[in-house]
Amino acid sequence: MKKAIQIILNFVIFPAIGILLLYYAFKNVNINDLWNNIKHANFYWVGLSVLFAILGFISRALRWVLLIEPLGYKPNKKNTILAVFIAYFANMAMPRLGEITRCGSLNKTDKIPMDKLIGTVITERVIDFITLLLFIAFVLIVKFKQVGGFFNKEIIDPLYNSYFSSYVFWIIIISALVFSFSFLFFMRQKLMGITVFQKLNTFIKGIFHGLKSVFKMKKLGLFFAHTIFIWSMYVLMTYVVFFAIEPTKNLTFIDSFFILTIGGLGMSAPVQNGFGTYHWIVSLGLMLYGISQADGLLYATICHESQTLMVLITGPIAMLLVLLAKKN
Repeated sequence: MKKAIQIILNFVIFPAIGILLLYYAFKNVNINDLWNNIKHANFYWVGLSVLFAILGFISRALRWVLLIEPLGYKPNKKNTILAVFIAYFANMAMPRLGEITRCGSLNKTDKIPMDKLIGTVITERVIDFITLLLFIAFVLIVKFKQVGGFFNKEIIDPLYNSYFSSYVFWIIIISALVFSFSFLFFMRQKLMGITVFQKLNTFIKGIFHGLKSVFKMKKLGLFFAHTIFIWSMYVLMTYVVFFAIEPTKNLTFIDSFFILTIGGLGMSAPVQNGFGTYHWIVSLGLMLYGISQADGLLYATICHESQTLMVLITGPIAMLLVLLAKKN
């Protein structure tokens, strides 16, 4: 039953959400004009964006090695890099599948236990989540007007007009929160006997354990240097595409932080490779700069599809190299 629900979510519900958002984003856009504008884009900047993404992937793999080494294993750096490229390719099929896939790849090539590898991936994701929160805080401070306008226009105002202005809504929300916290508090002992809550408790403890292990690392400075480099590559791969098309060429380096942040939120949605969610949210964000929806979608399409094409090429190559290495 659980597997059936998971299959329906991953291969029906989530893709349907992505398709719906794609339709919603592109419904008023002339596809022929969009394609002509893509053909006239400056692909020097697009290629540079792809290069920055590849460098970010490689740095991510080398940072992963730093997390694995304190566990007493010495993974081959080439195998680790290939595993990361395979992970991004696997995410095209199903959200978050790449995390398991890269662990499986390194387990096969370097004989490192899966549970150890999964623990390092959880730690890595916690660090990236914290970094994303820092980016959001930075963007809120530096681009408060645009960010505030974005959330007011696209989230707060629609919610307020639909729900928040109703006192019945607030009575229901407050009552639900009071009931939930009371239930959790008084039933905490019995809940801890349920498998789901045991796993959740173990997961939370694992996160704190992983964070503590990061600060015990001998190469802590190098770990944070890689983290800074990875996110710098993400910023640059977002920024340089501004110059690929006329409507976005006057946007600034700081503006790329805002687009990266909202684009990252779109990519974090449980939809294969962020299809639909990325295009929709980035086009909305660019509209705050006076850029039309059609031009915002042009930027989002070039940025997203160039990275997707790179993953579609490098992923299978990485898989082939791993298979050849195992045979030899």
